Amino acid sequence: MLKIYTLINQNKKAAIVIGLIILGIITFLASRITLEEDITSLIPSGEQQNTLKKVLDQTEFSDKIIITVSADSSLLEPEDLIQYAQQFIDSIDQELPEYVEQIQGKVPEEGIREIYDFVYQHIPLFLNESDYSEIEKRLDKDSLKDRLRENYKSLISPTGLVTKQYLFKDPLSISALGLKKLEELQVGEDFELYNNFLVTKDHKHLLLFLSPKYPASETNKNTIFVERLEEIQSRLNKEFKGISGEFFGGVRYSVANANQIKKDIQLTLGIATIILLSLLIFYYKRIYVPILLFIPSVIGAITALAILYLIKGNISAISVGIGAVLLGISIDYALHILTHYRNNNNIPKLYKEVTRPVLMSSSTTAVAFLCLIFVKSKALNDLGIFAAISVMVASILALILIPQLYKIPKGNGATSSNFIDKLASIEFHKKKPLTLIIFILFIIGLFFFTKIKFNNDLSALNYEPQNIKQAEQHVQEIAGKAAKSIYLVSYGNTVDEALEFNNELYKKLTRLKKSNKIINYSSIGGVVLSTNTQLEKIERWKEFWPEHKKQLIQEDLIEQSDAFGFRPESFNTFYELLSSEFNPIYLKDYSGTTNLYLDDFISSKENFATVTTSVSVNEEDIPRLTKEFKSVRNVVVIDRKQINQNFLGHLRSDFNILIGYSIIAVFLILLLAYRSIEISVLTLIPIGITWVIALGIMSILGIEFNILNIIISTFIFGLGLDYSIFITNAFLKEYETGTKVLITYRTSIILSVFTTLLGIGALFFAKHPALESISLVSIIGVLSAVLVAFILQSYFLNMLFLERIARGKPAFNIRTILLNIFDKKSIDKLYYKNLVLDNYRYKSVFPTVKKMFESQKERYLKLSAFIENKETVINIYSGCGLLEIFLGYKNTEITITGIEPDINELVIAQNCFASRSSRLHFYPSVPEEAKKYDVVIISKIPTLEMEKEIKKMVNRYASKVIILDPKYSYRWIVDLNFQIDYRQNDVVVLKKME
Repeated sequence: MLKIYTLINQNKKAAIVIGLIILGIITFLASRITLEEDITSLIPSGEQQNTLKKVLDQTEFSDKIIITVSADSSLLEPEDLIQYAQQFIDSIDQELPEYVEQIQGKVPEEGIREIYDFVYQHIPLFLNESDYSEIEKRLDKDSLKDRLRENYKSLISPTGLVTKQYLFKDPLSISALGLKKLEELQVGEDFELYNNFLVTKDHKHLLLFLSPKYPASETNKNTIFVERLEEIQSRLNKEFKGISGEFFGGVRYSVANANQIKKDIQLTLGIATIILLSLLIFYYKRIYVPILLFIPSVIGAITALAILYLIKGNISAISVGIGAVLLGISIDYALHILTHYRNNNNIPKLYKEVTRPVLMSSSTTAVAFLCLIFVKSKALNDLGIFAAISVMVASILALILIPQLYKIPKGNGATSSNFIDKLASIEFHKKKPLTLIIFILFIIGLFFFTKIKFNNDLSALNYEPQNIKQAEQHVQEIAGKAAKSIYLVSYGNTVDEALEFNNELYKKLTRLKKSNKIINYSSIGGVVLSTNTQLEKIERWKEFWPEHKKQLIQEDLIEQSDAFGFRPESFNTFYELLSSEFNPIYLKDYSGTTNLYLDDFISSKENFATVTTSVSVNEEDIPRLTKEFKSVRNVVVIDRKQINQNFLGHLRSDFNILIGYSIIAVFLILLLAYRSIEISVLTLIPIGITWVIALGIMSILGIEFNILNIIISTFIFGLGLDYSIFITNAFLKEYETGTKVLITYRTSIILSVFTTLLGIGALFFAKHPALESISLVSIIGVLSAVLVAFILQSYFLNMLFLERIARGKPAFNIRTILLNIFDKKSIDKLYYKNLVLDNYRYKSVFPTVKKMFESQKERYLKLSAFIENKETVINIYSGCGLLEIFLGYKNTEITITGIEPDINELVIAQNCFASRSSRLHFYPSVPEEAKKYDVVIISKIPTLEMEKEIKKMVNRYASKVIILDPKYSYRWIVDLNFQIDYRQNDVVVLKKME
């Protein structure tokens, strides 16, 4: 990173040009991606689930708007209802034609004739076996005579002009039997046609059904539509005394939800943004800082979209929406770098301090997000990839761009202090009451965290204004929907195939209704038939009407009708009907009859078609009915509650698995980064404690998980992980170098908490249930994470590392502890390997030191034999103090001084727990106060300045000189009356002659 920084800094113009070209390319690719606005992409995949998605995609259960016109008790005649409804229809036709597809509820006279003619012309298709039994009864002479008498009375009545054409065409009223099948197109028997309008039998309520042109998701257009519809309704309510109209539909809920979300976000995030911008500008003393913080995150998101375009070509819009919220986590990396840079503008030191924790945090978070690909949901798979790429790119860009673009204000920097710095300077982990409170919360959480519930009901996430809810309840009361309605959808590759399965379903529903297992059903099974079923019905008609039977009924009709003055040719049209040649008809022929409204039941797209049946059933019977139809081929049961419970329940199970995968993946990355099981566990445990506390609080407060806030929990997991990693690295830095950087790390975490709480947490003040649930989980999760990191994690890391070093003990190490407990005899008293290496364990130099000790231990052992008790030893170029520490364990009665000009290695040596001994000292140069050193060790060729100091010591005090660098020329030592006592394995020992 330092090399990249230097390269960019030296070639700024070229870097800007290359950067803009790359940004242009990825922006172009990102703009090409297709967003799929399909809410069903959240549903887990699988054969059954994929079929359900197809069915839901084609069937629209909630787009229609139901309009009710109701009269109060003082209104005795329904004519005013009719007038209100007609005026309502006229107003919509005049004022809202661009928003309304069609209005149902009024059947004109020509529509009734059209339906009658359609049934009459295709009568065999509308008859079943019970109808043929009824016809057989009507063929009896006595029955025929009674029917002709009734027909005659109708003809001479005032309505005779209307009924004349029907009576002569069908004296047996066979068409009436067929028309009864059309009653099956609606659920309930509480309605009738009055003056061509659908009214309740008590004439107090009238219903209209309005089909909007735009789907519920088009909230911008539907907002205008709903507002203007409300205006029409309000106007007519004032005009007609004693009559009130209201309307209800999914569109109205969608508009209310969209408007409320918009208001909530504008209010809460507007206020939060102002406070947040003010806070960041105040803290960093630069007005452009907020923009600077967001640049890596925005470019990261664009890069993710570009890569997804190259990989997939499309992405779920839901995942981008959720990802935009979750990407607040990527701002943390910029905050962390910026905070360190503000307090220390030394670029090499900055990169040394921040690169490791930032890349660790981003990689663990990215892997946690990537685990979403194991969830069987397309939207969540896309979210996992999108968020993982965004987080990684944002962290790397933050490391590259922040030091380049941020300039520390002169005269401020690390010397300036404000309330955030003061808050960060509090040593929370040393406040015993705070530690006790967090520990108690954890214990309580252990009893409650498993009791948290998952709310499968998506409707609970809807914003439901009281006026709309009341309208819904009123409509349900009018429609007599005390019972619950569920949908049965037959499907196939073609319409004919779907109709075939629907015909089988229709027969089963007929049997269930006869046995009172269902209340009622609305089906086209008796009206729209598959080709095979039509052929069977036509064949049955032919069987019923053989030639001799047709001749017999003709003779009987002529004979019996003569008494009423009918002429022999009066029923010729009926005789022609009996002899007609019927053929199967197609869906377009059905659809040609506009007043059948078959589009409400049948839907078809390329290679897939559905036929919908609505079933009215008691709620307690739904599980049994669902189970019964589950085994029916090519039929899907659509019950919103059941779907939510089944499929969102699967999603919950997938999230349980996801947590397991995430923990394993994160642990492996931590293990790779820290190369220590202990540090990895101590970094991961706080996440578990955070979850127990957060879930325990949620359970106690009665806050439930739902499909939205359980996804947000991934974000909280990532934030908590970042905090844990930052705190671990802060303590490791202090443990390794003694530099107190915990305040700086705490500052960046506090800023992260502020940005998160001001951003997502501000939604707590939202009225929309979905936004409120997201905010509550975020607030509880983030506060739990930061408190655990600042108090509990810091307490244990301080106790296990810093306090032990201060007492001259090794940092917490499982292996050493186990050896001390179970196998004290196995302690190596020859090389003291474990004791020596324990001084460097968990430090960045540990691998190097370990390797060096393995290669040098024989030489160290050999030279230690030449050092006697009570002697004072000085080692020139001590490295990280490895030799001095070894000698301190090997001989407990000597005093050792190490000289190390390299400040980094000196700091590490000084912060080893063995250095707390009064017998071991480290300096950057030979102390001015000259001391007598009996043994001088030269580990590395000294500089000219250092060699002058060495010559003084050797000449005045040394009795032995040990040389470990084979290239060093020691002739001058011999000249000082020293003789070679030992020379092997690159170890030279010279003793002063008596």
